[in-house]
Amino acid sequence: MHHYRSHRRAFTLIELLVVIAIIAILAAILFPVFAQAREKARAISCVSNLKQLAMGLIMYTQDYDETLPQWKWDQSYSGGGGGPGPTNDASTIWWNAIFPYVKSAGVYTCPDNAYQFTTAQDGHWGWFKSPMNPNDPTTWPHGMNQAFVNISIGYGMPEPVTYDHPKMTTMQRPADIMLVADCATSLTGWEGFDDYDPANLSDPKNSERIRRVAYANGGSGNDWFWSNSATIYGPFDPTWDAAARHSNGDNVAFADGHAKFRHISRVTVDLFTTK
Repeated sequence: MHHYRSHRRAFTLIELLVVIAIIAILAAILFPVFAQAREKARAISCVSNLKQLAMGLIMYTQDYDETLPQWKWDQSYSGGGGGPGPTNDASTIWWNAIFPYVKSAGVYTCPDNAYQFTTAQDGHWGWFKSPMNPNDPTTWPHGMNQAFVNISIGYGMPEPVTYDHPKMTTMQRPADIMLVADCATSLTGWEGFDDYDPANLSDPKNSERIRRVAYANGGSGNDWFWSNSATIYGPFDPTWDAAARHSNGDNVAFADGHAKFRHISRVTVDLFTTK
């Protein structure tokens, strides 16, 4: 009787190295794709948040004679004065005013927001007295809902809108007017806004980026905005476009309730016009 022995050849070192190389190449190809997919998912979540916030603002106007929330940063913040209410007052700032309609503090935080300091930690960019004690309401600004004490707000409403207190019915182009957007602070502005000329759209001044929206994820740390104020207030610096929050752009919700992504080059001051 003959006995047969099975012979199985093992991988050679060269073959093993080839397999490892192929796996490494596939990983190099696929990992960026997975990262982009995750970023896309976060951006979609952000658009959903903005839609809910825009609808909250619109529902607010339906209960308040078509008028948007008003908060005058130079009067109602902790160092302000001369306003109709107390200083250190958060009762009418947009995110607090619409909370009864939104009902979830989670939608105020963008999943890609690089700034993670809470309202209690930074006094909301110094507008309110800080540091606050999250467990002591007497240290919070007047009228602020406790839901906002321990979150970082990642969206902003235009300062011209919140300050001028416009009615929705005065907006002739609601689908083109920014209502709320990705932002480094909860109010957006641009120091050169008064130079904007809607009758002369070719004017180079009209292409200026909206401060804090265009730079939504710039810098890092608690002093992001103020430590870079010289750059922000000075001539526009194209390198700051890299600070856009979502793949070279930001998400914007408009006064008609729709929200969408806009490339950073299109986050310009014309979005502030309420006419």
